[in-house]
Amino acid sequence: MVVSALKKIVLLMPVVLLFFVATGYACFGPKLFIGVGPGLEGEMRYHLVAIYLHEKTGIDSTMITLKTGQTAIAAISAEEIDLGFSTVESSEATHVLKLEEGLNLYSGKRPFNDLQFSTAARAFAKLQKKLASNNLAEIRLSISSGTLPATAVRNFMMQNGWI
Repeated sequence: MVVSALKKIVLLMPVVLLFFVATGYACFGPKLFIGVGPGLEGEMRYHLVAIYLHEKTGIDSTMITLKTGQTAIAAISAEEIDLGFSTVESSEATHVLKLEEGLNLYSGKRPFNDLQFSTAARAFAKLQKKLASNNLAEIRLSISSGTLPATAVRNFMMQNGWI
């Protein structure tokens, strides 16, 4: 009788373990890698995109600080990042967002070709409609008064009903 119970436990153990492992994977989805320059300005740009994208689509992002002398377009071409900010026009990457005059967000292939990110393009289009020339200045002012970039961006978005 004890041997019979042990056999059942041994046979069911892989199924139980598989269940726990499978449910754990559901918590960790795919991430987009966003390249930024070092400093508070780069952090602010990252959070502007990452917070909106997460709130509207559930897509998580990771901030990647670009190497010294590396451009976002070069990092996108080398497939080191998925998205990056540039003041230089590029035909090598897809333009997805204009933040302010001369500053654009460019994308590599993965956000548009990977089914996991199929909602990202719509979120960028909606964010573009909300952005105005004074938005970043307002966020920068908050950061210059000591607010962390993530907090300044989230507060701005919540106050304006973006999220």
